[in-house]
Parts: sequence; structure tokens; C-alpha cells
Amino acid sequence: MANKSEEILYREMSEIDYLLILHIKELRIKKGITQLQLSQKMKLADGFVSKVETLSERAKYSIRHLPLLAKVLGVEIKDVIPSKSATYDLVVLTLRKTNKINNDGSISVKKVVEVINIEPANQLES
Repeated sequence: MANKSEEILYREMSEIDYLLILHIKELRIKKGITQLQLSQKMKLADGFVSKVETLSERAKYSIRHLPLLAKVLGVEIKDVIPSKSATYDLVVLTLRKTNKINNDGSISVKKVVEVINIEPANQLES
């Protein structure tokens, strides 16, 4: 049973967008770059990368962002494209949004979003 600090959300998006977000996040972390630093180095709003990676927000990378990402991450454009191919056009992400737990064990007002299920969008329509 969900408690008051837990919320279940459903987010439809293209699978290739989802794979791109995961791939860029992995590259960003490997390079030791924070979400804020990546946003700023791309000359975008400070919270842009955070919103993209949260997945519950509507923000996502566009084709315009690919050369910016490549430059900041120190890779070629082809390397920012995920190597895994999308199986589906659209997928539905089931997201669990909960309050973050602080180091002292107290409950933060900040939220943590985790993907708990991914399925093709067309399966939900039938």
C-alpha cells in the first residue's frame, strides 16, 4: 500500500528518448559531471538536465542538444547515441515518486523518482 509520501506516475515517451536519457546520464556520471554543470556548459537553464533525468518532467533532449552534449562530454556525436536500439516506438514508464531520505534519517521535501516498470504503449491500448 502506498504511503502519503509515495506517488505512482505513468509517463509515455519514445523509447529512443528514454534510452538516450539513460545513456547521457551514464556518460555524465562516468565523466564526473553534475547535472548542473552539464546544463551550464550546454548554456541551458540550470535545471534542464535535472528535469530530463527525472523522467516525470516533460523535458528531454532534442537533436539540437546532441553536438552540445558531445562537446561537453568530450566525445563524438556518434558516441552520445545509445548503442542499444529501441524495440518500440512508444513506451509507458511506471514511476514511483517518493520523498528522499536525508543522511540523518529524516524525510526530505525533495523527491526521488525511480522507474519500476517499462512496457510498450500499444499493450496498454488493447
